Amino acid sequence: MLTLTTNWEATQIAFPRFKNYPKRGNIYRQGEVSEGFYLVKNGSVKLQKTLPNGAQSILKIISPGEIFGEGESNLSEFKRNNSFATAIEDETMIQKISNQNFQESVIGLELHHKLLNYNLEITKRLERLNWMDAEGRIKFTLKELAQKLGKRFGDETLLKLNLTHEELAMLTDSSRQTVTKTLSSLKKNGVITYSRNRILFRNLANFNS
Repeated sequence: MLTLTTNWEATQIAFPRFKNYPKRGNIYRQGEVSEGFYLVKNGSVKLQKTLPNGAQSILKIISPGEIFGEGESNLSEFKRNNSFATAIEDETMIQKISNQNFQESVIGLELHHKLLNYNLEITKRLERLNWMDAEGRIKFTLKELAQKLGKRFGDETLLKLNLTHEELAMLTDSSRQTVTKTLSSLKKNGVITYSRNRILFRNLANFNS
Protein backbone atom coordinates (compact mmCIF):
# COMPACT_ATOMS: atom_id res chain seq x y z
CA MET A 1 0.00 0.00 0.00
CA LEU A 2 1.29 3.45 -0.84
CA THR A 3 1.48 5.85 2.08
CA LEU A 4 1.70 9.60 2.40
CA THR A 5 5.16 11.12 2.70
CA THR A 6 6.27 13.89 5.04
CA ASN A 7 6.07 16.27 2.07
CA TRP A 8 2.33 16.37 2.65
CA GLU A 9 2.80 17.90 6.10
CA ALA A 10 5.34 20.37 4.74
CA THR A 11 3.00 21.64 2.02
CA GLN A 12 1.27 24.90 2.88
CA ILE A 13 -1.95 24.15 1.00
CA ALA A 14 -5.09 24.36 3.14
CA PHE A 15 -6.64 20.92 2.80
CA PRO A 16 -10.29 20.43 3.71
CA ARG A 17 -10.79 18.88 7.13
CA PHE A 18 -11.38 15.19 7.49
CA LYS A 19 -14.96 14.07 7.89
CA ASN A 20 -16.02 11.19 10.14
CA TYR A 21 -18.48 8.61 8.86
CA PRO A 22 -20.30 5.99 10.95
CA LYS A 23 -20.43 2.32 10.01
CA ARG A 24 -22.54 1.97 6.81
CA GLY A 25 -22.39 5.75 6.36
CA ASN A 26 -22.78 6.82 2.73
CA ILE A 27 -19.88 8.80 1.24
CA TYR A 28 -21.31 9.11 -2.27
CA ARG A 29 -23.97 7.36 -4.32
CA GLN A 30 -23.93 5.72 -7.71
CA GLY A 31 -25.33 8.03 -10.38
CA GLU A 32 -24.62 11.24 -8.44
CA VAL A 33 -22.45 13.94 -9.97
CA SER A 34 -18.84 13.07 -9.13
CA GLU A 35 -17.15 15.56 -6.80
CA GLY A 36 -13.55 14.40 -6.94
CA PHE A 37 -11.25 12.00 -5.11
CA TYR A 38 -11.11 10.98 -1.46
CA LEU A 39 -8.33 9.87 0.89
CA VAL A 40 -8.94 7.36 3.70
CA LYS A 41 -7.22 8.47 6.90
CA ASN A 42 -8.73 5.92 9.27
CA GLY A 43 -11.12 2.99 8.97
CA SER A 44 -12.06 1.42 5.66
CA VAL A 45 -14.44 1.95 2.75
CA LYS A 46 -16.40 -0.40 0.53
CA LEU A 47 -16.78 0.46 -3.15
CA GLN A 48 -19.88 -1.22 -4.54
CA LYS A 49 -21.73 -1.14 -7.85
CA THR A 50 -25.27 -1.97 -8.87
CA LEU A 51 -25.16 -3.77 -12.21
CA PRO A 52 -27.75 -3.25 -14.98
CA ASN A 53 -29.49 -6.51 -14.02
CA GLY A 54 -29.86 -5.32 -10.42
CA ALA A 55 -27.11 -7.53 -9.01
CA GLN A 56 -24.52 -6.08 -6.63
CA SER A 57 -20.74 -6.21 -7.03
CA ILE A 58 -18.11 -5.06 -4.54
CA LEU A 59 -15.23 -3.55 -6.48
CA LYS A 60 -12.69 -2.97 -3.74
CA ILE A 61 -12.07 -2.46 -0.03
CA ILE A 62 -10.17 0.80 0.51
CA SER A 63 -7.75 0.92 3.45
CA PRO A 64 -6.02 3.86 5.21
CA GLY A 65 -3.65 5.80 2.95
CA GLU A 66 -5.50 4.81 -0.24
CA ILE A 67 -7.45 7.04 -2.61
CA PHE A 68 -10.81 6.37 -4.22
CA GLY A 69 -13.32 8.34 -6.27
CA GLU A 70 -13.94 9.13 -9.91
CA GLY A 71 -12.69 12.68 -10.39
CA GLU A 72 -14.33 16.08 -10.30
CA SER A 73 -16.86 17.30 -12.84
CA ASN A 74 -16.33 20.60 -14.59
CA LEU A 75 -18.74 23.16 -15.96
CA SER A 76 -18.92 21.55 -19.39
CA GLU A 77 -19.31 17.95 -18.24
CA PHE A 78 -21.19 16.41 -15.36
CA LYS A 79 -19.40 13.19 -14.62
CA ARG A 80 -21.49 10.60 -12.79
CA ASN A 81 -20.28 8.12 -10.20
CA ASN A 82 -20.22 4.57 -11.53
CA SER A 83 -20.25 3.10 -8.03
CA PHE A 84 -21.17 4.02 -4.47
CA ALA A 85 -18.89 4.28 -1.45
CA THR A 86 -19.81 3.26 2.09
CA ALA A 87 -17.85 3.32 5.35
CA ILE A 88 -17.28 -0.16 6.76
CA GLU A 89 -16.22 0.86 10.27
CA ASP A 90 -17.33 3.45 12.80
CA GLU A 91 -15.30 6.68 12.82
CA THR A 92 -14.01 6.18 9.31
CA MET A 93 -12.15 9.39 8.47
CA ILE A 94 -12.27 10.64 4.88
CA GLN A 95 -10.61 13.67 3.29
CA LYS A 96 -11.88 15.13 0.04
CA ILE A 97 -9.23 16.09 -2.52
CA SER A 98 -10.03 18.79 -5.07
CA ASN A 99 -8.63 19.44 -8.55
CA GLN A 100 -6.66 22.35 -7.06
CA ASN A 101 -4.71 19.90 -4.90
CA PHE A 102 -3.67 17.99 -8.01
CA GLN A 103 -2.08 21.13 -9.41
CA GLU A 104 0.46 21.27 -6.58
CA SER A 105 3.59 19.50 -7.86
CA VAL A 106 4.42 17.43 -4.79
CA ILE A 107 0.85 16.54 -3.91
CA GLY A 108 -0.12 15.94 -7.52
CA LEU A 109 2.70 13.45 -7.96
CA GLU A 110 1.71 11.57 -4.80
CA LEU A 111 -1.91 11.41 -5.93
CA HIS A 112 -0.91 10.34 -9.42
CA HIS A 113 1.07 7.38 -8.04
CA LYS A 114 -1.82 6.36 -5.79
CA LEU A 115 -4.31 6.41 -8.66
CA LEU A 116 -1.95 4.35 -10.81
CA ASN A 117 -1.71 1.83 -7.99
CA TYR A 118 -5.51 1.74 -7.73
CA ASN A 119 -5.86 1.02 -11.46
CA LEU A 120 -3.19 -1.67 -11.22
CA GLU A 121 -5.11 -3.43 -8.44
CA ILE A 122 -8.30 -3.41 -10.52
CA THR A 123 -6.38 -4.91 -13.45
CA LYS A 124 -4.93 -7.63 -11.22
CA ARG A 125 -8.40 -8.48 -9.98
CA LEU A 126 -9.59 -9.03 -13.54
CA GLU A 127 -6.56 -11.22 -14.19
CA ARG A 128 -7.33 -13.33 -11.11
CA LEU A 129 -10.85 -13.79 -12.38
CA ASN A 130 -9.43 -15.35 -15.55
CA TRP A 131 -6.93 -17.80 -14.07
CA MET A 132 -7.91 -18.45 -10.42
CA ASP A 133 -10.79 -20.62 -9.29
CA ALA A 134 -13.28 -19.24 -6.75
CA GLU A 135 -11.54 -20.78 -3.73
CA GLY A 136 -8.21 -19.33 -4.84
CA ARG A 137 -9.72 -15.86 -5.23
CA ILE A 138 -11.24 -16.03 -1.75
CA LYS A 139 -7.93 -17.05 -0.15
CA PHE A 140 -5.99 -14.43 -2.11
CA THR A 141 -8.42 -11.68 -1.09
CA LEU A 142 -8.40 -12.71 2.58
CA LYS A 143 -4.59 -12.63 2.67
CA GLU A 144 -4.51 -9.27 0.87
CA LEU A 145 -7.00 -7.76 3.33
CA ALA A 146 -5.09 -9.18 6.29
CA GLN A 147 -1.85 -7.67 5.02
CA LYS A 148 -3.48 -4.25 4.59
CA LEU A 149 -5.93 -4.10 7.50
CA GLY A 150 -4.83 -6.79 9.93
CA LYS A 151 -2.97 -6.36 13.23
CA ARG A 152 0.06 -8.53 13.99
CA PHE A 153 0.44 -10.41 17.27
CA GLY A 154 3.65 -12.37 16.90
CA ASP A 155 3.11 -14.88 14.09
CA GLU A 156 -0.66 -14.36 14.22
CA THR A 157 -2.64 -11.68 12.38
CA LEU A 158 -6.10 -10.52 13.42
CA LEU A 159 -8.37 -9.18 10.69
CA LYS A 160 -11.54 -7.39 11.72
CA LEU A 161 -13.63 -7.69 8.59
CA ASN A 162 -17.06 -6.09 8.69
CA LEU A 163 -18.28 -8.01 5.65
CA THR A 164 -20.88 -10.75 5.52
CA HIS A 165 -20.19 -13.98 3.64
CA GLU A 166 -22.43 -12.66 0.87
CA GLU A 167 -20.42 -9.42 0.62
CA LEU A 168 -17.14 -11.34 0.60
CA ALA A 169 -18.58 -13.40 -2.24
CA MET A 170 -19.34 -10.21 -4.18
CA LEU A 171 -15.78 -8.98 -3.60
CA THR A 172 -14.24 -12.25 -4.82
CA ASP A 173 -16.64 -12.93 -7.70
CA SER A 174 -17.75 -16.17 -6.11
CA SER A 175 -20.80 -17.48 -4.23
CA ARG A 176 -21.77 -17.24 -0.57
CA GLN A 177 -21.74 -21.04 -0.36
CA THR A 178 -18.15 -21.17 -1.64
CA VAL A 179 -17.05 -18.51 0.85
CA THR A 180 -18.61 -20.43 3.74
CA LYS A 181 -17.09 -23.72 2.54
CA THR A 182 -13.61 -22.15 2.12
CA LEU A 183 -13.64 -20.50 5.56
CA SER A 184 -14.86 -23.72 7.19
CA SER A 185 -12.10 -25.71 5.47
CA LEU A 186 -9.42 -23.23 6.59
CA LYS A 187 -10.75 -23.36 10.16
CA LYS A 188 -10.91 -27.18 10.16
CA ASN A 189 -7.29 -27.37 8.99
CA GLY A 190 -6.18 -25.00 11.76
CA VAL A 191 -5.09 -22.25 9.35
CA ILE A 192 -7.52 -19.69 10.78
CA THR A 193 -10.07 -19.26 13.52
CA TYR A 194 -13.01 -16.96 13.02
CA SER A 195 -16.20 -15.76 14.64
CA ARG A 196 -18.55 -13.11 13.34
CA ASN A 197 -16.38 -10.39 11.77
CA ARG A 198 -12.99 -11.49 13.17
CA ILE A 199 -10.55 -13.79 11.41
CA LEU A 200 -7.33 -14.84 13.13
CA PHE A 201 -4.60 -16.09 10.78
CA ARG A 202 -2.24 -18.47 12.59
CA ASN A 203 0.67 -17.63 10.32
CA LEU A 204 -0.04 -15.21 7.50
CA ALA A 205 3.42 -15.67 5.96
CA ASN A 206 2.63 -19.35 5.37
CA PHE A 207 -0.98 -18.77 4.37
CA ASN A 208 -1.40 -20.36 0.96
CA SER A 209 -3.47 -18.12 -1.30
